[in-house]
Amino acid sequence: MRVLRLAAAIFLLLGVPGRPASAGHLRMGVLTPLDRVDWSEVRSAWREIEALGFDDAWVNDHLLAPDSPTEPHLEAWTTLAALANETRKLDVGVLVSGNTYRNPALLAKMATTVDQISNGRLVLGIGAAWCHREHEAYGFPFGTARERATRLAEALEVITILWQGGGSFQGEHYSLDEAPFAPPNVRTPRPPLIVGGQGKQWIVPLAGRYADGWNAAPSVTPEGFRERVEIIEKECASSGRPACPTRLSKVFQLRTITDAPLPADAKTAGSSWVLAGNPAQVAAQIQQFTDAGANEIVLMLPPPYDLETLRRFSRDVVPLLDGGPGTPAP
Repeated sequence: MRVLRLAAAIFLLLGVPGRPASAGHLRMGVLTPLDRVDWSEVRSAWREIEALGFDDAWVNDHLLAPDSPTEPHLEAWTTLAALANETRKLDVGVLVSGNTYRNPALLAKMATTVDQISNGRLVLGIGAAWCHREHEAYGFPFGTARERATRLAEALEVITILWQGGGSFQGEHYSLDEAPFAPPNVRTPRPPLIVGGQGKQWIVPLAGRYADGWNAAPSVTPEGFRERVEIIEKECASSGRPACPTRLSKVFQLRTITDAPLPADAKTAGSSWVLAGNPAQVAAQIQQFTDAGANEIVLMLPPPYDLETLRRFSRDVVPLLDGGPGTPAP
């Protein structure tokens, strides 16, 4: 992250919120889901995220909340375009955009427009989509897991062709006919392209074949993370790409940071998904994934956004991840 460790240590000693220090090669971002919130809440949260010095901020992509389908849910890309104009330093993106909701040529155009608005700060996250009820409710074809993976592979080809200036493509699901593409992206040679998911047979290999990074599904364990990184590396090598994915990220739900340690048998203690406990415990949970190859973490703030816990993370946990006193042993 963008501030020196010394600054974070000073803020820690003073007991006031400060910008998180750099954790070496470890990027840090925040995901703000768009269900059960209004625009003003999202905008305020992103202003706080940027003020705290995080590297990137993300929204999720649903048309309804999977666990509460009758509650309000903002649309991801229109919200992201507005947020890109509200921020100045954060990388911005959707983690991840459901491929089945938009034609990939349209998505490429939308993404480049946000890249223009943000002056080159877009990161395009994309996945196969998974919520069957959402597809059923709004009339999107769902298909099998393998069919969705095939669509995603074709979508990645379409986006790549367009981001290289345009051209033609003929697939089973998508096609281009001498399609032009202008204006180009601000970020060169292209915005980072992140594939999200966990399927070892069909989805994860696509990151090695087409993408610049991979985002692990919440249920992936440290052992599963390491295994999938190996799959990505092998796929990249076999496809002959000159550069393999370098952004390897894991999402955690930031639940609570306590003064006292949580007992070892607590429901969230040691979870691969939920961060909870005292600062050392939270840092240790993250360390399991950095040891497995993760170089980026994303903190998901469930609505209503708990910005005070985010401030405490930046003040009390980040110094432990940055080689300061109490850093979990490798």
